[in-house]
Amino acid sequence: MPADTRPGSQLLRIQVYDYLQEQMRTRVLEPGAAISVSQLGKELGVSRTPLREALLILQEQGFVTIMPQRGVLINAITTGDVNDIYEILGGIESRILLAVYDRIGQAEIARFEACNRTIEQALAADDIVRYNTANVDFHDVFLNLSANERMRNYVKKLKLQLYDFPRRDYGRQWNERNLEEHRQFLHLLKEDRAMAAANYLRDVHWACNNPDSFTILPG
Repeated sequence: MPADTRPGSQLLRIQVYDYLQEQMRTRVLEPGAAISVSQLGKELGVSRTPLREALLILQEQGFVTIMPQRGVLINAITTGDVNDIYEILGGIESRILLAVYDRIGQAEIARFEACNRTIEQALAADDIVRYNTANVDFHDVFLNLSANERMRNYVKKLKLQLYDFPRRDYGRQWNERNLEEHRQFLHLLKEDRAMAAANYLRDVHWACNNPDSFTILPG
């Protein structure tokens, strides 16, 4: 890990946290693997304090489990976990949509459409990382209109588990269906059907049908 010349233990903790996230994202740290805190500290050249602080944040976010006297376990997400996360996101996002609905204008509609075009291009190129990024960006168009920062951060953490730690492909049919649901959701917005759009978001888009793949992408 490159040395950070900036002062302050908080900055060091953030650097360690970012480093560990990238290691999980790219599968250097594999789901289900157990790691030694002391060995990791030696490899990174940092003391136990910033390392433990970073690991505590990752545990709070659901990415690792700290096992006293036994090290740290990199959590592995299951299809059951995906189903639970989808149910939570459906409830939260539908509520946020109704709360910010009056602030969705033509500029937001244009951003929705641009995200869908990027998703379509990513599918054509079989670029799943770009696809997942654009998929999150689509939802952020209305989520970022909310002043509830705590809720936005919670949603972000859940989506990191779905798409980023590690990066994952849910399959061609799943991804194509997701894009079609985006289009239908956008159609409801254009028709000014707020409640129908919120219900569709919760009951259809975030209804977790079994993915046709659950593949971890190579680093």
